[in-house]
Amino acid sequence: MSYIRDALTQLSTEIEKTEKRTVMSFEKYLEALQKEPRRILRNIFQLYYDMVKQYVGEGVNEYPDDPESIGFVKYDCSKLFIEGADNPFFADTLFANRFVRQAESLQHGVQQNQIYAYDGPSGCGKSMFLNNLLRSFQAYTNTKEGQSYEILWEFDEQLFDSKNDSHQKAIIPCPSHDYPILIIPKESRVEFLKTLLKDDAAMTELIFKDKEYEWLFNGDVCAICKAIFHSSLEQLGSLESVLRMIKARTIKFDRRLGEGISVFNPGDRPVFGVVDGKPLGGYFTNAHIQEKLNQFFGIDVRYIYSSLAKTNNGIYVLMDVKLYNEERLQELHNVISEGVHKVSDMEEQVNSLFFALMNPEDKKVMEKMESLQGRMQYNKIPYVLEPNTELNIYRSIFGKKIEEKFLPRVLKNFAKVLISSRMNAECKPLQEWIPSLDKYKRCCDENGLLLRMEIYSGVIPDWLTEEDKKKFDAPRRRALIAEGEYEGTKGFSGRESIKLFSELYSRYSIGGQLINMEHVTDFFKHKIGRDRRNENIPKNFLASLVDLYEYRVLNEVKESLYFYNTDRISRDILNYFFAVNHDLGSKLICPYTQEEIVVTMDFLKLTASRISGKELSDRDTLALAEEIQKKYAIAVSRYGDRLMESELYQDTFNTYVKNVKEKVLEPFVKNPNFRSAIQAFGTSEFESFDTRLREHIIYMLNNLRNKFGYTEQGAKEISLYIIDKNLVEKFS
Repeated sequence: MSYIRDALTQLSTEIEKTEKRTVMSFEKYLEALQKEPRRILRNIFQLYYDMVKQYVGEGVNEYPDDPESIGFVKYDCSKLFIEGADNPFFADTLFANRFVRQAESLQHGVQQNQIYAYDGPSGCGKSMFLNNLLRSFQAYTNTKEGQSYEILWEFDEQLFDSKNDSHQKAIIPCPSHDYPILIIPKESRVEFLKTLLKDDAAMTELIFKDKEYEWLFNGDVCAICKAIFHSSLEQLGSLESVLRMIKARTIKFDRRLGEGISVFNPGDRPVFGVVDGKPLGGYFTNAHIQEKLNQFFGIDVRYIYSSLAKTNNGIYVLMDVKLYNEERLQELHNVISEGVHKVSDMEEQVNSLFFALMNPEDKKVMEKMESLQGRMQYNKIPYVLEPNTELNIYRSIFGKKIEEKFLPRVLKNFAKVLISSRMNAECKPLQEWIPSLDKYKRCCDENGLLLRMEIYSGVIPDWLTEEDKKKFDAPRRRALIAEGEYEGTKGFSGRESIKLFSELYSRYSIGGQLINMEHVTDFFKHKIGRDRRNENIPKNFLASLVDLYEYRVLNEVKESLYFYNTDRISRDILNYFFAVNHDLGSKLICPYTQEEIVVTMDFLKLTASRISGKELSDRDTLALAEEIQKKYAIAVSRYGDRLMESELYQDTFNTYVKNVKEKVLEPFVKNPNFRSAIQAFGTSEFESFDTRLREHIIYMLNNLRNKFGYTEQGAKEISLYIIDKNLVEKFS
C-alpha cells in the first residue's frame, strides 16, 4: 500500500507542477513585474521569439573572424522539432536561418497585421514542422521561463450587495486572455510604468524607445474587462477596491482544448456559439457568469465573445488554405487589417500570431483575395537541400544502425543524388563567382551542385583556391544563398526519398557485403526506371559523383599504404642534393647524413623519378641533376648548414612525398598475390603469403580503420573495390 501512496504522491507533485495555474493579486503581479520586467512584459510575439531562442540558441558561425560573413550560421533545432516528437521534423541550415530570422522580425516589432504562411510542395514535412513547433511552444509556456499572465476577476459579492454577508467569491475569467498590465488606462500607463520601473533605467529606456514594446501603450483590454473595470469603479468609487478584484493568472495554452492555440484543418466545419446546448449564432457566452454580471451591473456588461477570443494573445493556425479554411481566411480579413473583430455590436480586439500552411495550389486561392496579399509573409519549406539533414531523416526512421551496412560516405552520396534532383542545373550567382569549374573536376560536378550543397550547409570547402575564396565576398554569398529560395520544390520528395532508401537498403543489405557505390549506381541506373531517373537526376551528376568518390577512396588507400617515414625521405633528398655536385662513379660520404653514396645513373634515376613523378631517360635524369645543382648552390649560399630551411628542400620534400604516395599502389596492383592476400586477411590462409606483403596489408588496413573510419570488413572491401575497378589505371 505504501507504494501506492508513494506513486500517487509523486503523480500529484508532477501534475501540480504542470497543470496547477498560478493566481496572484494585482499587487503581487506588479512586484513580479518590477523584478523581471523582460519576462512579465511580453506579448505573444515576444513570447514566441523567446521560445525559439531558448530552444535554438545563438547558432554556430563556422567562420567567426571572416569579415565577409553574412550571419549564415548553423542552428541546432533539435530541441524545437525533434526531441520528444512522435514525427520529428529535420530543418536544414537554409530553412533554419530563414525560420530564426522570421522569429527575430517578430521580436523587433514587425508583428501584427500579418499572416505567416509556410508554403512548400507536398511531402516536404510542413505538418510535422508546425505540429512540433506548437508542441514545443505549449511545453515552453508550462515552464517558469515561458509563463505569461491573463486577467482574472474575483468579486466579493458583498461589495455589490450589502445585504449579502456570505462573502462568496464570483470568479470571472477574461475570455480574451488579456494581459493584466493593460487594465491600467492608456492615458495613465506611461507615467505608471515610469514610476513602477524608476529603479531600472535600462529597462525603462528600452520600453519607451523600442518598437518591440509599442503594444504596451497602444493596446487595450477587451470590451468585457473594460466594461467591468468602469462599472466597478463607478459603483465602488475606489480604484484600489477595483484593483483588488483583479488577479493575474498564468495563461494555460492547450491546443486540444483550443485555449491559446487553435488549429483548423480544411475539413473542420465552422462551429457557432452555444449556450446550454442552444445555438447562439456567431458568438459564445456563459449563462452563469452573465447572470452574476447582471446581478452586479445590470445590463452594462455583456459576457459575449467569439472563437477568436480564445486565441487572442495566442496562436491561430490554418492547416492548408482550402475548403472551410478558405472561408476562415476570408473572415480573418478585417481582423488582420484592423486587429478588430465585431461580436454583435461590440468590438473585440484580436492580437494573435496567425500561421497558415500552404501547398503550391493554394496560391490560387490567394489570387482571389487581393486585399490580403499584402498581409501574407511567406516562408518556404522546401525539400531538404543538405546531405547531413537528409541522413538524419533516414536515421530517425530506420535507426542509426543502417550506417553499419554502408561503406563510409556511400550513404551520404545516396542522399546527394536525391538532393541533386531538387536543385536547378543553372545558377547565375555561381557562374558569376566561378565562371568555369573545370579546375575542380576532382572535387565537384560540372554544374556545381556539390559545391552549392556545401555552401547551403554553411561550409566553404577547403578545396577552393585562395583566389576563389577571396572572391566569395558578402554580396556573392547573399546571392548564392538566395538561390536556395528557388530550389527544393521539385525532384524526389521527402516521402519518395524515404521509400527509395528503403528499397535500396532492403535490396543490397542482404548477405555479408557492405553497400558500396556500385550498388548505388546500379540502383539509380536499373531499379527506378530510365524515365524517372532522367527526369529527376541531372545529366552526368551520378557519373561525376562516382568519379569523385573513387578518386577520394583511391587516395585514402594510397595514404594508408604509404610506408615511408619522413626521416628516410629527408635522407634520400639530402644525399641526392650532395650527389648531383659530383661526377658519375664518385664514391662519397654525404656531410648531411654521414651515409656513403655511390653516384650512379640508377641512383640518380631513382630519386629523380620520385621528384618528377615519372620515369626519366638518362638524358632527362642528367638534365634534372644539373638544374637541381644550380638551385642547390644558391640555397647553400643563403642558408649554409640550415639547408633544410630552404625553399628548395621544402618544395622537393613535398613533391617527393606526393609522388611516392601517388605511385605507392602501382607495384602492388601488378602483384597477383596482393588481391588474394587482402581477401585472405583474418584467416589462417593469410599466413601463407610473403612476410613483407603481409606487413604492408596489415599496415594499410589498420590505417584505413584508424584514419578514415572503416571497419575491418569495410577496409578489406574498399581495397578490393580499388583493385577490381582498376582505379589506379583509371586515375593514372
